[in-house]
Amino acid sequence: MNTLRHILGRVWVLEVVLTPDSHSIAAYRGTARGRGAQAQYDAAVVARALSVITVAGHGTVTKPAGSQVAERVRNDRDTFLWSEQKGNIAFVRRTRLQGLLDTLSAAGIHPLRIEVAVPPAVAAERALAALRWRMILQPTEKGSSLAQTLIRRIALPVSALLFCMLAANAALAPGLGARRQTLQAQIAARESTAATAADATARQRALLEEYGTRPALSYALLCDRIAAAVPQRVILTLLAAEPLTKRFEAGKPLLRQERTVLLAGTAPAAADISAFVERLSAEPCCRNVRLTNVERERDADRLVFRIEIGI
Repeated sequence: MNTLRHILGRVWVLEVVLTPDSHSIAAYRGTARGRGAQAQYDAAVVARALSVITVAGHGTVTKPAGSQVAERVRNDRDTFLWSEQKGNIAFVRRTRLQGLLDTLSAAGIHPLRIEVAVPPAVAAERALAALRWRMILQPTEKGSSLAQTLIRRIALPVSALLFCMLAANAALAPGLGARRQTLQAQIAARESTAATAADATARQRALLEEYGTRPALSYALLCDRIAAAVPQRVILTLLAAEPLTKRFEAGKPLLRQERTVLLAGTAPAAADISAFVERLSAEPCCRNVRLTNVERERDADRLVFRIEIGI
């Protein structure tokens, strides 16, 4: 199917009748199916559309298609223009049409074809049947004229299509925009939930790994050594292994004093506390014993102390 022919649809046929001194032009609007009608010739109108010329009259010759003259004409394209139909060949010298072509070119008319002694309906059908897309790309006046005609032909339908698309976009854009924002919010919420879950899972795994690893020294043994070292008059109020550094809060990492045991208690005299620290320091499992705080209890004769043990 010749799509270009169906897009362009019609072609102007200029029927030129040559006379010894001049020529006459009659205009027709033809289609690929041979239908057409005579119209008033207007060079400005024809220049904006496709056109084809059919020449007859003075200077045109018709011979049988199989004659020697016909063969000579076919072999001399630079000199003759010709058309064949019904077993005959009709031809004319190119120089005979030079004045006509110059006049048409000055008016902006660049015919696609020149037929000789061919009826306007047949000339229109032949011109439209010969249309090819590659002709638009040819850097010639004919190619330029064909491209401009095609643009003028499709400008209105394309503009209408674009207008319909813009109207549809304007009508659908608010709903689609709201839907898009809703989907984006849902996606963001799901990504945030997934990231939070992944982070919580990672923290849980890290915590399990930390508490799942057996310490070098058993805390049960350490607590037994600490209990054995407590002087008689000292009272322990706190014994915490790897205590938390901050209060536990949901969703936040669990921070603790690693490899540390915290002791707190009361004693009636400083000598008792000193004895306790010395006994702890003598234990091989207690690498670093520090008395971090000693103060007298308010409204009482007892001392409150705090000891940290590094293990």
